[in-house]
Amino acid sequence: MQKHSAKDTLHRIMRDYPRSLKAEVAAEALSYGSDVATFFADLLQHGCQSGMIGKLIYYHDTHRFYDTYYDEIENLRYELEEAFGEPLRPQGDLKNWYAWMAFEEAARIVADELGL
Repeated sequence: MQKHSAKDTLHRIMRDYPRSLKAEVAAEALSYGSDVATFFADLLQHGCQSGMIGKLIYYHDTHRFYDTYYDEIENLRYELEEAFGEPLRPQGDLKNWYAWMAFEEAARIVADELGL
């Protein structure tokens, strides 16, 4: 997929799914200093723990993110547990862990939609 059409798709996601995990990912991808493919490659290789998602660095931010997207995070958790056939095993601060997991999983879903 060309960079222009990937950006169009990200804008469509933000328009069609406002206030969603996918819209959060799309907004971050569009604001990344490099091209869209690099954003997803970096995020999916290094994760939120790398600090590349500025709004998900501090606990007070990840807790707010978790609270905001609680229902979507729970849906993702359920889907992943069904796919893996066992419960997820979060480590450390639960809200932080689930916020990062949800952002990364939503990014994987969006990257798949973009054909990356």
